[in-house]
Amino acid sequence: MSVLHYLGAVLVLGVIVAVGVWSGRQVRSHDDYTGRARRANPAMVAGALLGTIVGGASTIGTAQLAYTNGLSAWWFTIGCATGLLLYGTVLLKPIYHSGATTVPGLIGGEFGPHASRAGAMLASIGTFLSVVAQLLAAVALITAVSDLTDAPALALMVALVVVYVVFGGALGAGYVGIVKTVLLSLTVVGCGFLALGDVGGFSGLLDNPALPHETYFNFNSRGFGLDTGAAISLVLGVVTEQAYFQALLSARSAKVSRIGALGAGAIVPVIGALGVLVGMSMRITHPSIESRLALPLFIKEHLPALPAGIALAALLVVLVGSASGLSLGIATVVVRDLLPKRWLKEKDARQLLISRVTLLAVLLVAAAICLLDMGGLILSWSFLSMGLRGAVAFWPAMAALFWRGHVNPKFVVPAMISAPLTTALGAWFGPADIDPVWFGVASSFVIMAAGALARKRQRHHDS
Repeated sequence: MSVLHYLGAVLVLGVIVAVGVWSGRQVRSHDDYTGRARRANPAMVAGALLGTIVGGASTIGTAQLAYTNGLSAWWFTIGCATGLLLYGTVLLKPIYHSGATTVPGLIGGEFGPHASRAGAMLASIGTFLSVVAQLLAAVALITAVSDLTDAPALALMVALVVVYVVFGGALGAGYVGIVKTVLLSLTVVGCGFLALGDVGGFSGLLDNPALPHETYFNFNSRGFGLDTGAAISLVLGVVTEQAYFQALLSARSAKVSRIGALGAGAIVPVIGALGVLVGMSMRITHPSIESRLALPLFIKEHLPALPAGIALAALLVVLVGSASGLSLGIATVVVRDLLPKRWLKEKDARQLLISRVTLLAVLLVAAAICLLDMGGLILSWSFLSMGLRGAVAFWPAMAALFWRGHVNPKFVVPAMISAPLTTALGAWFGPADIDPVWFGVASSFVIMAAGALARKRQRHHDS
């Protein structure tokens, strides 16, 4: 790393810190912090969504999996985009007018407080696993371009997240997300074209013996059940994730929110495709590196020093933003759905303090877990995270939106509890080529369907 590398990085980080501090000054209440004040415009909504989705998994993690498995790495961003398109075309209007501020709150409004608390606890565990993925990706980036070892790199990442979101919350995530989106778009477009040129274009990729077609040009190279299950995990995870729910509800109208969701949904798969190109080209030119280093090493070695420093800092900010958005989602769920209401009644300052302390606690626990799995596959954590929270909340949330009054509430908590249990059993004892999320989604659906049948029988009996 030369002086110009560090100069580019300092320029970007200076801009981001300035925007973060400025946006933090706009936070005048807990509603501003969580987005409930509904002040965001379309660019801010799209920025907040992209700031969370386009993180370690869709950049460093995608390039890492593309390095080892090729096109199947694209499923992550395709699944995310599909979830955003569902929001923009089907789900947004009923969600926006539901009056709920959290996914567990939406479920609890239909099925009662026990369902809300169970959903909050179980879905937050899934979201927490995504925070771990972002921290792992950040460690890969920082150690690839500096002399820092894993633990100091992890400490630096946690500190950056605290500066970024503890002061700005959802409002800050939207403002900084716009800046990040511009920087990241320039970075991935440049890297994608450079990667293609490095290997002789698309024909160079297709004809290179280092990329066997049955693996690198097969969307289901890890197995049809595993890769399609991963895609389903992403769709369900996006439409039930508190961070995305929160970003969409921060808009000043449903129309504004829809424009932001559709815009973000159009950008995400393009970023994923370019990450795939980088990973596959690095497999050709650097066949013996650690897979997690594919993207950061490409930037460091293929871009001029000043643009490389800007790109690496932009990527770090993306990781910070994604970890921040997910952690903020967990903190919001804890405050809104898990803490006793008497702690918060007419105490806006207390809510703001508890949200910030909770977010810091989430980061510290996630960092401790990262220290135990520094070499882990980043997308594995992300797929597991999305699958778990999607399996827990998807069917109860859809019933709360579109099938009100048709499911016996007594069946909802068992449906949510069964999802992670059957997912875990599927992971331990199920076929290796089938994503265990299929088992969790299926068990939740069966129990919810039984609840619908019970409600129908009860009404027939009462009549």
